[in-house]
Amino acid sequence: MTNSEKVVSFSKLLFLVFISSFPFLTNLKGDFVFDDSEAVVKNKDVFSNSWKDCFFNDFWGTNIRSNVSHKSYRPLTVLSFRLNYFWNNNQLSASSFKVTNLLCHTLCCILVWLTYRELMNPHSSGLKYFDLSYYSALLFAVHPVHVEAVSGIVGRADILSGISFNVAFLLYSKCICSKKTSYLYLLLSIAFTIISMLFKENGVTVLGFCICYDFVKKMTTSKNKDINYILTDTMFLLRVSIVLISLLFILYGRWIIMDGSKPVFKEIDNPAAFQDNLFIKITTHSYIYFLNGLLLIWPQWLCYDWSMGCVPLIKSVSDYRIIFPILMYTFAVLLMFSISKKQNGNTTKRLLILGSTLTVISFLPAANVFYPVGFVIAERILYIPSIGYCLLISVGLHKLLVKTRKYNIVFILSILLIINYTLRSKEKSRDWLNEYQLFTSGLAVCPLNAKVNYNAAKVLDARSKTKTALSLYLEAIRLYPEYYQAMNNVGNLLKDQERYAEAEIYLKSAIKIKEDNPTAWMNLGIVLAKTGHYKESEGAYLTAIRYRNKYPHCYYNLGNLYLEMGKTEDALQSWLQTVNLNPKHFLAWTNLIALLDNTDQLDKAMELIPKALAEVPDAPSVNFAVANIFGKLDRFQESEKYFTRAINSFGKRNVQAIHYANLGVLYHRWKKYNKAEAMYKNALKLDPNFESASRNLKNLYKLTRH
Repeated sequence: MTNSEKVVSFSKLLFLVFISSFPFLTNLKGDFVFDDSEAVVKNKDVFSNSWKDCFFNDFWGTNIRSNVSHKSYRPLTVLSFRLNYFWNNNQLSASSFKVTNLLCHTLCCILVWLTYRELMNPHSSGLKYFDLSYYSALLFAVHPVHVEAVSGIVGRADILSGISFNVAFLLYSKCICSKKTSYLYLLLSIAFTIISMLFKENGVTVLGFCICYDFVKKMTTSKNKDINYILTDTMFLLRVSIVLISLLFILYGRWIIMDGSKPVFKEIDNPAAFQDNLFIKITTHSYIYFLNGLLLIWPQWLCYDWSMGCVPLIKSVSDYRIIFPILMYTFAVLLMFSISKKQNGNTTKRLLILGSTLTVISFLPAANVFYPVGFVIAERILYIPSIGYCLLISVGLHKLLVKTRKYNIVFILSILLIINYTLRSKEKSRDWLNEYQLFTSGLAVCPLNAKVNYNAAKVLDARSKTKTALSLYLEAIRLYPEYYQAMNNVGNLLKDQERYAEAEIYLKSAIKIKEDNPTAWMNLGIVLAKTGHYKESEGAYLTAIRYRNKYPHCYYNLGNLYLEMGKTEDALQSWLQTVNLNPKHFLAWTNLIALLDNTDQLDKAMELIPKALAEVPDAPSVNFAVANIFGKLDRFQESEKYFTRAINSFGKRNVQAIHYANLGVLYHRWKKYNKAEAMYKNALKLDPNFESASRNLKNLYKLTRH
């Protein structure tokens, strides 16, 4: 390679690194979103003391042999999450995780370029007009279907699997070309296949593609094109045999890890897989294949979730959607026929076969052919199949160039496609900045998806857009009448609006669908308490605790109920149980100390105060309750300290008249009359009708006049 060629290659590499990063840079300051919460934030394997736990659990932190496990065994991906956590000083930083995802994507793009170069035959004629391998790599780098894989931290499994997928293929290609060290390359290729599979399950498909590549290369480069001659090639047969035997052992090992049991999914996750009617199953799955292909060809409709009604079942021949899979299969047959035509050049034929097989084989694990999967469509699983698709697009553009000879038009078309993909990826990556943007963006694509409506309602509720949130929750229930989580949240919203009768209806409906739903039982208990049905409320709370023994917030609400019922000892015991289960529950600490204060159990209060301040030292309500206790004991300096800390912690927006008034009483008793006067005035400024502050101020004036 000449110096000028080295400069050109290096320039191409730099541009590939730039363009693979550019569309996703805006997402780097984003949050953990959607599945990131379960796979990273709540996954104990990411921050546990043991680095080995991830090898015994599934991707979500559940024991891989458990009946409730999703059986997604990706320990190396979880290990990469753990490394992110370790490198960031044992802190969970979404930006750190997202930067790692982007770096991995850039590395994968470089390896994909090398794979394309290996697939091309540099000595072949007919592909001389532009660098087909580089253009294919650019397409792959910016394809909008990769937004979920790059911008969603969970998508790292697909990227890392893609990296090792390409390495495994490149090693296998070296194995074919090398004679002396061929078996070493073959063993390394199999090793990287195992690594790819430990990143994500579909990595194992690289062995299938390697066999196809080996056979196609033999057929297109061998002087003797007779298939019988190819099948008697000892080296070829030995390689294929080793690969097939290795594949069987790998799959058997995976089955053993799963304890010989398949994952259990719900019908709402993948409705077509649960259909007994063969027509519905085949036609719906075929339509889903078409939609996956459409996302690659025209990535206009991208959504983070495609479950729960997003793709309705095709139940009859009259459904117009049935025409699309028919057209897809017709195109596939025509493509195979076109490839088999003798007049096609060897290089073009080989690339069309390899591009097609790479796309199809790597998609097979998600195709519901061998086993059902837990999703309808997941854009991130198209990360590896898109390698084959981008190659097909490049070959198509090249053929167009050869046939039309319209160099400028085809060149402009090629550039416009890259620009379009780049801008679309940049636009969609913004949706992954936070859950509000992600969930609300899904409504435009999948308005029939109950989960999309539910998630959008949650983020809108968090932003106090309760009216819109309520309508979306109700829409989710309409789309999926057994959506008990949505019913529970509707009940909560109605409860906050003091529409207790309606709230009770929705909460009871949620419980009817799922009786062992502790959250709904607790919320029902709150509603019943608000309407004065104390006995029924107590029963609801106790039922919630029966289904979830360690439920601190339920014990807290039960304590509030007992206080309403005048059962002060039971209230104390409930709040003690709350802080035992959750020592950071500052509301329970506040109520405990305040009740002990009101019942003159100051000795008990003094025992609890050090524990409360150790657990929640900055909680203003706890500091206020502690200040009242010290004030009663005439420990004025300590009382002043905690009153001042409480008022400063509350801030101007949340401080109330009683906070100033009680501090005024302390100063009054401490004979610091000027300070007492100032506090009483502050209280009356916040609440001019505060009688005790007004009365105390008058008494202060009478005292100071004398």
